[in-house]
Amino acid sequence: MSRLNSGELLAAAILIVLGLLLLLGNVGWLALNWGMVWALLLVLFGVWMIWRALQPTSSAYTYGGVSYGFGDYCPDLSGKEIRRESFSHGLGDFDLDLTRAVFPEGAQVVRASHGLGDLTVIVPRDLAVRVRASVGLGDVKLFGERSGGIGPHLTFQSDDYATATRKLDLEASVGLGDVKVVRAT
Repeated sequence: MSRLNSGELLAAAILIVLGLLLLLGNVGWLALNWGMVWALLLVLFGVWMIWRALQPTSSAYTYGGVSYGFGDYCPDLSGKEIRRESFSHGLGDFDLDLTRAVFPEGAQVVRASHGLGDLTVIVPRDLAVRVRASVGLGDVKLFGERSGGIGPHLTFQSDDYATATRKLDLEASVGLGDVKVVRAT
């Protein structure tokens, strides 16, 4: 499986196309019209949304095949039993509050991917966690530690992870924006 998710690929494609257009405009090979650039970006985003809609959902990660397009997104996980879940969002702010979810014994897996915008994940205070967080372009903030720029990533494992009866493996990624993982207060 590739390390890149579709949100990171979209952000990379947008940056490449925009960079090529600017480069061609600077060397005089293209009369750059910002109206054309914005139209191209909208077309690319629309093609990506159609491509995502046509992709089969994985049976290994289910939550009704949660994938959300654009705008602010905050799924209600009150009482939801978490085992192997995958959440995906396209454009806007994505808040994933895991504090009201139920985590049975064993290691449970949550994958959260986001195209453009900020992803905030709140994990329960008493839950052992192992986290891998990455961003194509932006900042990663993981329990107070920060890394930023192009391709930053951070990992974290709580001290009690190996011996805990209930634990969470969290993978959080954003194409263009910020990832922030915090403990509930």
